[in-house]
Order: sequence, then C-alpha cells, then structure tokens
Amino acid sequence: MELGSFPCISWSKSDSSSSQILKQFLDSRPSDRWLMMGSHAAHSDVQLWTAWHCCERRFSRKTSLARTIDAEFLRFIAGTHHISEAFQRAGVSEDDFEGWIIYLPERSVNDSSDDEFSPSKEYLEFFESTALEILKSLNLTPSNASLELNLDNAGKLGMDTNDLEIANFEDALIGFILSSEFNT
Repeated sequence: MELGSFPCISWSKSDSSSSQILKQFLDSRPSDRWLMMGSHAAHSDVQLWTAWHCCERRFSRKTSLARTIDAEFLRFIAGTHHISEAFQRAGVSEDDFEGWIIYLPERSVNDSSDDEFSPSKEYLEFFESTALEILKSLNLTPSNASLELNLDNAGKLGMDTNDLEIANFEDALIGFILSSEFNT
C-alpha cells in the first residue's frame, strides 16, 4: 500500500501542561478525525497508513471496537483490543513535551470495494492548512521531528522488541497493528 506521506505533523509544547493542551485540542479540533499521539507512537508512513486502512475497514463494516475513529486508530497503533490501554500506550502523557497531530483522511467516495480504501484527493491540502491553524491555536511549535523506526519507542507501545533487528522492524510493526484484531 503506497500512499505517500501520511498527514501528520510533529509538535513541541509551550508552557502549558500536556493535559491542558490535550483538553484544548479535543475541545477545538474540527472533527474526531484529528488526534494527538505521543512522540514515541508514530514510526513510519506505512505504519500509519496500515492503521488507517484497518480503521476505515472496521468503521465501514460497523465492527469497530471504539465509538470514534480516532480511538479506533489509536487502538490499532497500540496493538490492543482495549481502548483505555491504547490511550495509555500511544496517547499523549503528562510527561510528553512533544508529539504528533494526526489527521485521518476521509476515504474516497469512489471506493467500490469493501477492502480497498484510498483517501479523498483533497486531504493533503486540508491537512496542511488546518494543522498549522491547530498548532497556532494551541500555542504549539511545529518541530523538525520526522517519522523514524525506533525499537525503544516500539517497546513503549507494548511491542516485544527482544531479538528484533531494525531491518525487520517495519514488517514486525505492521504485524503488531494487525495483532490488535486478536490480542485482548
């Protein structure tokens, strides 16, 4: 699944606490397709698109475990069935001074298959303009952090990284996302 860059932007915080920033974000975000994740949770475009695809499939079939698409996405990122555990593993914690703002694009209305999804064509333009407005309203600074495969950060998500080599990490990360269908 090659969809290019996933719509996400890294941030670093101001003087406000992470809980204040998260509350303000939840109160002002345009929809539940916008979410915040801890800096340790996002590793690659392939990881994020895989979680997006799983999430869209679950919502289109009305089999999602979470009530909202942002929570379902976090559940896949964290590789778990449990919503509260997903927020603990992948969400922004009080100690975080940086993280990610993620946008989950609407799927294209032209998708005819129940298994093949692609984002709507306008998602990148919408993301770029809206993400900067969100950062400004929250008094957050966009950071230069980029998606990076990191075994230590994967451990924070609950992934078993013992004996895992970085060459196989992205494949294991995809397996971890898919395991959320089975892990309780």
